[in-house]
Amino acid sequence: MDYPIVFIPGLFGSMGDDVINGTGDFSFGFAEKIYRPFIGILNSMGYEENKNLYISYYDWKKPVLEIVERYLIPTIEEAKRKSGMDKVILIGHSLGGLVGRAYMCYIYPLTIDKLIMIGTPNLGSVNAYYFWSGGKLPYSKVEDNILYNAVKFGFILYYSLFHRVNYIEGLRKIFPVVQDLLPSYKYGDYLLFKDKEVMKTVSVEDMIVSNPFLNGLENIIMDKNKTFIVSGTGVATNNEFIVNINKRKKVLWSDGKPIDTIKTSYGDGTVTTTSTLGYLGGNHIVLEGNHTNILYKSKNYLEDILGKVSSMEEITEEQVEKVYFIIADNCNAINIQTSESNQVSSKSINIVDDKIQAIKLSPNRFMIMIAGDKDLSFKINIDSYIKSKAEIHMFIVDNNGINMERDYLKYIM
Repeated sequence: MDYPIVFIPGLFGSMGDDVINGTGDFSFGFAEKIYRPFIGILNSMGYEENKNLYISYYDWKKPVLEIVERYLIPTIEEAKRKSGMDKVILIGHSLGGLVGRAYMCYIYPLTIDKLIMIGTPNLGSVNAYYFWSGGKLPYSKVEDNILYNAVKFGFILYYSLFHRVNYIEGLRKIFPVVQDLLPSYKYGDYLLFKDKEVMKTVSVEDMIVSNPFLNGLENIIMDKNKTFIVSGTGVATNNEFIVNINKRKKVLWSDGKPIDTIKTSYGDGTVTTTSTLGYLGGNHIVLEGNHTNILYKSKNYLEDILGKVSSMEEITEEQVEKVYFIIADNCNAINIQTSESNQVSSKSINIVDDKIQAIKLSPNRFMIMIAGDKDLSFKINIDSYIKSKAEIHMFIVDNNGINMERDYLKYIM
């Protein structure tokens, strides 16, 4: 049967009022450049949006089971109703794969013909420990993919600036999904410490910080014939942390503060290969690539699974070497000058350069991302809101990591 597909994007892959109030209907937002080429692959196989292809956008800050209930179930029901089919095919990237897996395990597995998970942390990710236990990113270069790195940090910067939350309990309240991404018991011990020059481990089962969601999910046996996994490898990925257990506090770093990282090359830069495979068995493939480009490299595998032939040539990931991310507040209008003139204002957004994306957060607050090669340059002209002076927050992401730009005036024309 030619069942419809429901695609579930990953963390930071949806933008809309539920994510940031005032941004309107759901879309991929700044992740458009990441996910639109993948949707193009599905289009080339004959899948058409709102006919036999549906995208389940969601508020990725919420716990996985809440995402399933509030967003995925309605999308599946819509896909079934409009297509006249009684089953769907789920394709989930990263966190989206866990959302699909949770539906298949807890809700109604008979509704699912196939579950395809791409780069999904089925055993969790150690990076989640750094955020959940300490409220911080693990280091300046968070992801191998510069564009994905910028999108992730941009959202975190927004919430730190405008929600004024800089304490651990507040961060956990805003981003409860991070607990669902912590390493599970099956991940194994991932915190190490030195005791009289002897390296020992903190038992994952005895840790204060834990992942009840994944630990429970691991007890449910999945139908291996319906499960397909795409994993990445060949990119340095955080695998374990060496911690100082003397820095433990009741809430902050309760199981030890990381002082060093142990990496593995068996991963996609975000999730280890072992975590993606998750000891689930079934059908799987391991591809050389990072967390985002394995989406495009999975084309041939998807053709085999879906029984379709894509008319599209192999996709080469857009090479982004530098990203400028700007959050502008108290602005009536901004002119961004590259080789073209781009206008962002409270009344309209007129972008004519494909290196630029802009989202209006409120009448006088904007998020702007400018992505290109290492020689990327631009100038901006800012029309302040009449009642107060404009506030500009800017950071740069390149191969050296993330750096806040303190002197944005040098970009003013």
